[in-house]
Amino acid sequence: MLIPASAFLLALGGSWLLTPLIRDAAHGAGLLDEPEERKVHETAMPRLGGVAIGAAFYLGITAGLVAARATGVALELETGHLTAILVGVALIAAVGLLDDLQGMRARAKLAAQVVVGLVAYGLGLSLDALHGPWGTLDLGPWSLLLTVAWFVAVINAVNLIDGLDGLASGVALTAMVAFFLIAANMTDADSTLMVVAAGAGGVLGFLRYNMHPASIIMGDTGSMQLGFLLAAVAISLTQVTATPVAPWVPLLAVGLPLADVAWAVLRRGAQGAPILAPDKRHIHHQLMTLGLSTRGVVLVLWAASAVLGAMAVALAYTA
Repeated sequence: MLIPASAFLLALGGSWLLTPLIRDAAHGAGLLDEPEERKVHETAMPRLGGVAIGAAFYLGITAGLVAARATGVALELETGHLTAILVGVALIAAVGLLDDLQGMRARAKLAAQVVVGLVAYGLGLSLDALHGPWGTLDLGPWSLLLTVAWFVAVINAVNLIDGLDGLASGVALTAMVAFFLIAANMTDADSTLMVVAAGAGGVLGFLRYNMHPASIIMGDTGSMQLGFLLAAVAISLTQVTATPVAPWVPLLAVGLPLADVAWAVLRRGAQGAPILAPDKRHIHHQLMTLGLSTRGVVLVLWAASAVLGAMAVALAYTA
């Protein structure tokens, strides 16, 4: 466990130290998320926390690779999907940063997500087969479509649930813990463990400043890279290990944000509203209308996500 421990600790420390520096720099540069009708913040908020998460992630990966070299562990770059994940995280973070700095139209952002999904697919990170009690279902020509659709769905799911202080951070963290526990039960998941540990460390260090009342938010830079990372790890767990998990295992682990985005699509479709149009009727908004405080809603949804993650782990261990 030296490799994931090294990745986690350096990512945690990096995020803990970098987040306030980036927060202050964003304040100085006027890069603030202004209050408006759909948002719960009453004051302008620095929105570049995702930069700290991303930088900490790569610091963690560097520490993991150094630890692997020092211990003589060969990390399989291809079968571990590591190259595709590292490239994909960088690309989607760049898309999010562009949106945070100057704004992007919804269709342009969606197109960019599709491109990043295609790049990841081209680098070998793909849904090629579904494994379960029925045996193995080869996806054949459907592989490309389902892979890109999965990336787009999870990226937007995490992005849309990022509506309250600490909500997306905590939900992503619970999913990463579940993925780590699942990968830890596998014999050939060293790369996956390192990636999840680096991601979790980056999120946890950032969460110190993102809890209500937050002093910084992750912005699209953070939410989209976390969505990509969760989608990528899910693919790795279901595809390349000697004992791949069934597809419903990662679906459960990220079930909360996926349920929220599915409800948003159905709701807007039924109302004849544009699918990409924002609104204020997500799960966290609905709970707030019931009288729960911001912190109360976040804790309830963290708990729900943790329960789903625990169910995913239990299913993976008993399969």
